[in-house]
Amino acid sequence: MFDWANWFRSHLQASGEGLVWAFARIDPRYHLSLPPAPPSLGEWSPARHVWHVTGYERWIALPSMCQWLGGPLPDGNAWPNDDAAWSQAQDAGCQSLTAAFQEIRQQQIDLLDQLSAVDWDEPHETLWGDKPLSMVVTKTYQHTLEHCNTLLRMGLWWEDIERRQSAGAV
Repeated sequence: MFDWANWFRSHLQASGEGLVWAFARIDPRYHLSLPPAPPSLGEWSPARHVWHVTGYERWIALPSMCQWLGGPLPDGNAWPNDDAAWSQAQDAGCQSLTAAFQEIRQQQIDLLDQLSAVDWDEPHETLWGDKPLSMVVTKTYQHTLEHCNTLLRMGLWWEDIERRQSAGAV
């Protein structure tokens, strides 16, 4: 039988560190700015990506994991993932945003010890239909990598795109 809890312990840790590292690769003066050329770098500021992943994990991922320990189905509509909520959240500062992400990610990693004894292949009712815990936690991992990819693109290309735009090349 595959040791899902152990696999996810290392991969959630590494992907969480990767997200924070990718965010740190972006010049801090850009953290709250919309990127240039939205099709290539996305339409959100780097800080909003970190806030969004944190919100997903707080309102969806962690409660979904808790279902296997007897918790209720999360309310997918309770997650304040809109422009108004972001407008208020960004005032907290970027260090606060990354600390909040690290805290909620660590709670999930810590929960894996309790989840090691459950059947990771048994479907339960979830926000995505009847799915196993392995899918629910894989979704968290995938979501982190998706946003990490965008942050890495920002860190690699933001300044080059700005220079090309300034020179009239884009």
